[in-house]
Amino acid sequence: MKNKFIVLILIWVMTLTSCTSNFKVNENVVKEVSDKITEVIIDTVGNEETQCQESYTIKANTLKTLNIKNSVGDIYITSHESEDAVINVNISASSSSKEASQNLIENFQYTVKKQFDSIIIDTTSQHLENDDNKNIKTNLEIYLPSNIENIVISSNVGNVNTEGINGEFKAYCHIGNINIENSQGIYTLKTDVGNIDVEKSSASGNSEFISNTGDIKVYFTDTTYADTLILTTGVGDIEMKIPENSDYSAVINESMEKQIIEANGRENTQIELKTNVGSIIFN
Repeated sequence: MKNKFIVLILIWVMTLTSCTSNFKVNENVVKEVSDKITEVIIDTVGNEETQCQESYTIKANTLKTLNIKNSVGDIYITSHESEDAVINVNISASSSSKEASQNLIENFQYTVKKQFDSIIIDTTSQHLENDDNKNIKTNLEIYLPSNIENIVISSNVGNVNTEGINGEFKAYCHIGNINIENSQGIYTLKTDVGNIDVEKSSASGNSEFISNTGDIKVYFTDTTYADTLILTTGVGDIEMKIPENSDYSAVINESMEKQIIEANGRENTQIELKTNVGSIIFN
């Protein structure tokens, strides 16, 4: 099953890129991605799975930053009214027998701690063998007070989802989607293979949205305090919406099309949209 999945991704990338001579797929990048998928996708046929959940409550009324390093698994972050941060770590392990998967759970080590003004979460266990480590999945469910306004995430495989968080976002996924909803802030969102989706949010300062292979969709309700907004994808479509009364200057570079420059009002916000293979919608 996993080999079929890899083949479909490669065929998709090669099909898209064959339509233009202006874009060449980096074969090393494609190989790296396919190798990574081979490493992390678990063939569950005949395997036994064990699951457990561990929860942590951290007094967080004086904290400013959440820093996450995640190996395999989805991340969901939302705000709540408590002064505490609540972290639920949902761990699943898959192996040839129930006993073996239980042993993986028992031997798995990760970090959840408070350090200076930050909460540190690290699920990239280094003590397991490579074959064991890829069979461990950690889904994180996190509830934060409003004073934590700096979110820093590095994820190998898995989706990143935030809702109702205001501040500065820095998220990188090797393979996975990044979804932001109902937020206000500065964004640096990057994924090698995956989509970026920002909805019902406002931007300020300088923000950047980059996907090597994937679609980018950004719907902003307010860009008054945004200086620059840069959306770039190698293979994928871009769709961006901003309020009609926004002050902006936009440079649009769509694959196989001439550059388009649009402007409105005082042109306070500088917008750049670029896709090597794909279409762009801006309104």
